[in-house]
Amino acid sequence: MVKNKAQSKKKPQKRGIDFKKIKRKIGRKLPPPKNATNTEIKSKAIVLPEQSIASEKAGLAVSKKGLTLKELLQQTSHHNSKVRKDALMGIKDIFLKHPAELKLHKLAVIEKLRERIGDDDKLVREALYQLFKSVIFPGCKEDNQGPLISLMMAYIFNAMTHLAIDVRLMAFKFFELVVQYYPSSFSLYAEKILQNYEDILRKNQFFLEDKSKLKNTLGGLVHCLSLLPCNERENDSSSKNDTPSEDILHAFEPEVSREPSGFTEVTKKLKDLLPILVSCFQDFMPMIHTIPQLEAPSFDCMLLILQSIDLVVRFLVCGIGRSRQDSQTLLPTRQKPDTTICDQFISLAMLKKLWGIFPLNLVHHQSKKDDDRIFMLNTVITEIFLQLSNWNHPSPPLLEKFLEFIERSLSTKIQSNKGFHEKHLLPLISNIPKLTMRISSHWRSRILQSFTEAFMNCNPESSMKLACLSAINEMLDPEKICLYMDGSDPTILDYQIIWIRELPPLLILLGDKNPTCSKAVLSLQLRLGQAAPPNSPFSQEFDNMQYILRDFYSSQTDERSVCYGPFIRLSEDVQEISICCLYYFSFMDSLLLQSLVSCCLCPDLEPCLLFRILEVLHSADRAGHIRVADYISFLITLLSRFQVYPEETYPVVKHESRSNRGTYKSVTSVVCSCLSRIGEAHLVFQMLEKIIVDQICAKQPVDNMCALLRLLITFDSKPTRLSEVSMVNLSHTLPEYLMDIVCNVREEDHEFSTAISVKRRQYYLLPPFFLFHRSNRLLSLVLNVMGSWISEICSLLGTNSQTSSSIDCSSRLRAIISMLLLMHEDVIAWYQ
Repeated sequence: MVKNKAQSKKKPQKRGIDFKKIKRKIGRKLPPPKNATNTEIKSKAIVLPEQSIASEKAGLAVSKKGLTLKELLQQTSHHNSKVRKDALMGIKDIFLKHPAELKLHKLAVIEKLRERIGDDDKLVREALYQLFKSVIFPGCKEDNQGPLISLMMAYIFNAMTHLAIDVRLMAFKFFELVVQYYPSSFSLYAEKILQNYEDILRKNQFFLEDKSKLKNTLGGLVHCLSLLPCNERENDSSSKNDTPSEDILHAFEPEVSREPSGFTEVTKKLKDLLPILVSCFQDFMPMIHTIPQLEAPSFDCMLLILQSIDLVVRFLVCGIGRSRQDSQTLLPTRQKPDTTICDQFISLAMLKKLWGIFPLNLVHHQSKKDDDRIFMLNTVITEIFLQLSNWNHPSPPLLEKFLEFIERSLSTKIQSNKGFHEKHLLPLISNIPKLTMRISSHWRSRILQSFTEAFMNCNPESSMKLACLSAINEMLDPEKICLYMDGSDPTILDYQIIWIRELPPLLILLGDKNPTCSKAVLSLQLRLGQAAPPNSPFSQEFDNMQYILRDFYSSQTDERSVCYGPFIRLSEDVQEISICCLYYFSFMDSLLLQSLVSCCLCPDLEPCLLFRILEVLHSADRAGHIRVADYISFLITLLSRFQVYPEETYPVVKHESRSNRGTYKSVTSVVCSCLSRIGEAHLVFQMLEKIIVDQICAKQPVDNMCALLRLLITFDSKPTRLSEVSMVNLSHTLPEYLMDIVCNVREEDHEFSTAISVKRRQYYLLPPFFLFHRSNRLLSLVLNVMGSWISEICSLLGTNSQTSSSIDCSSRLRAIISMLLLMHEDVIAWYQ
């Protein structure tokens, strides 16, 4: 029944379905379609150690933080100021550790870094400045300057016009750095630079609040103005030597030498700058009259302003001088000069405001330091005035105001701080010669009196003394004195004599401590001797110098000890000048010759200077400046007292263990030549015979005896001119001389070859053998003396046993026999 039931319930037949419907539950993610493309990529990491970041920088210069130069340059443009600053510090670190990187990439580095000159951040600008100052510019100093300057200047000029005042000031600081390392850059951009300085200095009210910024700006201006060709004295000296001064701009040299109008644009800018500088200086005047003491920043600014004015005035005055000379030579007499000359005078007239506040004085109580600062400022104003007074004629009241200050400044009464005053009086001293030519005789006497006091009381080794000597040198020039001064005015002559009399004591006081000052004194003496007219007060004072100059060469404390003066210890160029001065004495005192011969005998004197002294004295003798007796005494003393040092005792350090025997031989030849030019040989022989024979008989060393004998045979003849007394005296001395030759020469030359020993022996034996040939009488007397020696030796050998005295007698006997053999061989025949 169950089966039937199941059969009765038949299932319905299935039909075909096109799309199967799938039921999805809510919230479940749908599966992807069956025909979807699988985009999933599966891979395994491949490890390649050699391709790391560190390996990419291998061999490259990196900073402390591991950054390369390229990365650091990129970071200099970062928006964060700290990153820019760190990048600059990293570049500095790379260049310090790897200097070659700067050489390779200098143009690219500067091209990138110049963008930061006008950076808004102060620390970034300062870091950039220090990078250029300490690393880049020193490393590129020897390279081509043109590309470096052109890369920098466009951005520097852009920063000079920046709205922020700090950026503008920093731009001037950058330019000063450029000029410091490349001075020629100022000549290329002088007009634009001066215009920018003019614009920035107009903001003086801002600067008065922050004087440090004004000080930096003025310091750069002074540096730039110092490069102008404004020093007339340097230009004159450089043209004489055909070598321009290093401070003169190369770009300005052609205009200076050819055309004064070449400075038209620069001159115009300087004329516009001058009243601005004067106005800046005047802005400090209320502060001087109100504050109890002068602050250091204010003083520095005032001093820099005055120095800038001084440099501008020097340049303009130099241009006025050139324009006046050209207008006087090129223009007709009635034609008006060029308007540029008048324009320059108009601009210079603005300095009258400066004269009105001179001299500066603090109203309230001031310290000693303030006194010194005010003195410095007044000195610079006076220097500016003196520069202008060369081409302007100031009013008498104005001139007297400055003359009083100069007189008071040169006076020793106020020089409590002597060194400070001497240092800052140098510019005034250099203007004294020109000033005395333009003032009245009354003021000339007062100024010269103060100048003389300053000259005599200043430190001998100071620069003040050198400046005074230079001024005296100019005021002793007879051409300038006659051209600018009244010859009937005895004022200048009185002071000239005082200055001349001060020179010899000053020379001795200096000693060898200041060769520069000693050279200046001697040069002044030499010029005086050359230019002094005969029988004039100058020539008389010059001749009187020698009585004090004796101690400059040497002095004799007693008969044997000599104290050498500063002459021996000075350099050769200074010694040469002092030797040249000797010729211009119209007469030479015997004591001065004695002092000179002591110097000639000094072993420390170079042989070239010894021969130079002989040359100058011979010229003075031929000119009649030395008495014949004194000249002969000088030469004989030189030969008789000259010390010849063997090789083992001569000073080793200076002369390298060489004997001065060769020098002495040359001196002997020179002395013989000099004496032979005095007069006829027989007359000279009459004067020399007794002197030479007396010196020979005084038991001189072998070398000195040889020199004197050579001098004797030079003026002797055959038959001999020797008197009987001279031959008798020589007969007692010549045998000893011959024995010394045989014994000593052999001992000295034991280490040398036989040829050298024979040659030296010939040199010593030739003079006495000449005398023997010229006088049989002298030969007979000498042989008699040697025969008596032989008899004495034989008697001693016959009576005494073998003792030390008998050995000495045997040695002496062998020496006599050797000498007799040499006399028999005749040394003269060796030279035939």
